[in-house]
Amino acid sequence: MASMKSKILQIIVLIVLAIDLFLIFNNNIELRFFTKPILLPVLILWYISSSKSEKIQLNAFFLAGLILSFFGDLFLLFKWGFLPGLGSFLLAHLCYIISFKKKPQKRIKEFWSIILSLYASILLVFLFPYLKEMKIPVLIYAVVISVMMYNALKTHSRNLIIGALFFLISDTLLSFYMFFQPLIMLNLLVMTTYILAQWFLVRGMLLSKDN
Repeated sequence: MASMKSKILQIIVLIVLAIDLFLIFNNNIELRFFTKPILLPVLILWYISSSKSEKIQLNAFFLAGLILSFFGDLFLLFKWGFLPGLGSFLLAHLCYIISFKKKPQKRIKEFWSIILSLYASILLVFLFPYLKEMKIPVLIYAVVISVMMYNALKTHSRNLIIGALFFLISDTLLSFYMFFQPLIMLNLLVMTTYILAQWFLVRGMLLSKDN
């Protein structure tokens, strides 16, 4: 029964995502107020309904990350909401980092830290001329999401690593969309990679043996 409920909730996510992408493609921004805010609550319901009560307590920070992501989604629907949205996702990533650190951490090769540092540096160098007063918030965000990716790698969980990587891709695309070129194709890719990121993170947490 629980497995069936899990599958139904994941199907709902796919259906709502497909509708949301259709609305993005047709530039129906107003109607996205009825689709985008549904996605994270369904993923949260999937996580809670598939977890035992002690798992939820152990991974309270992960659950908080999902809830903060929901508020981030909500804020980004408004023209004035970029900074509060950025703050919500920044806090969400900090929650994810803490939840990853609670898992057994394994050593990884040091070149990963070099690669992530290069990623953040190159991205910021490219975007800095376009950021204006957002330079410091975006700099902090780039550092935090790189740390999130690094800690996901240290869990050696395939799903968590894929989820963190999709988050990195999604936020990179979003920065190009917000500050460089607001193309519809970029927005479609942002939303697709973002939901894939959250889906893999939830799946990774549910499949972790140490939960």
